[in-house]
Amino acid sequence: MLPVPPRKPLALLAAGLLTVAAVATAGCGGDAKPAPDATAGPHRGGQVVIGSSTDIGGVNPVILPSAVITSEVIRQLFLPLVEEQPDFKTLKPSLAASWEFSDDHRQLTFHLRPDVLWSDGTPVTANDVAFTYRAWVSPETAFEGAYALEGVERVEVLDAATVRFDFSEPYSTQLLDVATGAVILPEHAWGALPFSEWRNQADWFLDHLVSNGPFRLASWTPQQQIVLERNPFFYDQPLPYLDRVVVRVVPEQANQLTQLLSGQLDYVLQLSPDDLPQVEANPDTRLIAYWTTGYNGLGWNLSRPPLDEVRVRRALTLGIDRSTLVESIWGPYGRVLATPIPPDVWAHHPDIAPLPYDPDAARRLLQESGWVDADGDGVRDQGGRRLSLRLLTNAGNQQREDALVLIQQQLARIGVEARPEVLEFNSMVEKAYAGDFDGLLMGWTLPTTFDFRFAFHSSEADGGANVIGYRNPEMDELLEAIRAQPNLHDAAPLLARFQSLLHEQQPYTFLWQSQRLVGVRNRVHDARPNHLNNLFNLRQWWVDPSN
Repeated sequence: MLPVPPRKPLALLAAGLLTVAAVATAGCGGDAKPAPDATAGPHRGGQVVIGSSTDIGGVNPVILPSAVITSEVIRQLFLPLVEEQPDFKTLKPSLAASWEFSDDHRQLTFHLRPDVLWSDGTPVTANDVAFTYRAWVSPETAFEGAYALEGVERVEVLDAATVRFDFSEPYSTQLLDVATGAVILPEHAWGALPFSEWRNQADWFLDHLVSNGPFRLASWTPQQQIVLERNPFFYDQPLPYLDRVVVRVVPEQANQLTQLLSGQLDYVLQLSPDDLPQVEANPDTRLIAYWTTGYNGLGWNLSRPPLDEVRVRRALTLGIDRSTLVESIWGPYGRVLATPIPPDVWAHHPDIAPLPYDPDAARRLLQESGWVDADGDGVRDQGGRRLSLRLLTNAGNQQREDALVLIQQQLARIGVEARPEVLEFNSMVEKAYAGDFDGLLMGWTLPTTFDFRFAFHSSEADGGANVIGYRNPEMDELLEAIRAQPNLHDAAPLLARFQSLLHEQQPYTFLWQSQRLVGVRNRVHDARPNHLNNLFNLRQWWVDPSN
């Protein structure tokens, strides 16, 4: 996944409603093997050891790039104003006890809980919210999520427990952008360091760390483990149930599986489908599978002929047997996508189905575009140029590497030479932003605010996340109109046209959406990971004292 700012789930922001727009089943999953009997009820005490392939990047989210384990750990240390729930319907009060919009929807006022303390015993106040906002938007901090706050004109502290956001105009993601997209930081502890020094002194925040979430940081040994302990000042007593949570860095997926099966790890964030038979066969472990909001696709470099031609891109999609590819790699835990909005999201266009595997139609389109195999070597050519494409992906993701091998074989059948190139992640990103590729197999997370400007707006095509160089005036107008809707459901026709346009022009060959496969020891109870967070309800996890 390219490092772009994460976007938050979709909002239906009628004033006074504490809801987000409904999605039928996206992100929901269940145990493939029944969870152990928990009739004794929650038990306080003990620890859980979690395996992660990467370490956290630090403790200050404003200066850190997007990374799953970093954001998940930080969400245990700090509270947002409002907490999203996985049902896609509910927004739960967190640091804010309540909130309301003004009649013109240009002011949003939050009323903070009176009983939230920092881990040094200092009360959390509206000044912390205003301080955090200043950190978000300061050019000196260069916060990667600052663009989501472009509609905020000012933040005013009304009293110690009340803070108001003033907006330039109503738009669809006001509440989510300011209340759920990031956590609130401690002014009394971190305000002493000027914003101009934040990126130069990342370790300073660790030395001055206070938190207000369910856990606090007990220790961090970089590239080895992070230890969290129960925050005694957390407002929601008696939670959390666990005394400690250890996040152990285990880079190799095979080692994570071995340690899960042996009991060295209690919880593994991501298993491979190949691991599942061993997990299912072990009486002490189980699987939790759920649909994520992520998807994978091949982005075509539209600045390079012949990929700038719609017929050629459509031929490439028709020449890839995506159903067989997904079945081979994911089995029942994946599905083919036609658009970046999955089929169980309300905004999905129901009349758009994935293009079929049709190599004969692909050959005809390539022939019509002037690509023929003049020399009989099996690869089409035109004017002495072979139809040969460099397809990049990142090392360490076996599913993507396997997919490129299958795609290479399938495209060869229609006379296209595909040359897979597997690179270290940062090297792949560097080449992606430089436009040094023909096809790029990468992953994205669905921006369920439906703000797709980062990926498809022409303003992002030069140095932005629109690395494929997609430029289309109609698309620009659609994306801007979707963003401007005060009620996101009013954007349904615009979102339908957005998907139709992508389907017609095929700048991406969308490949698959997969379920996340989490491995858990049976001693761990009430773990409910979901598309929002693998550690979503960590404060409610508990372990069986007899096991």
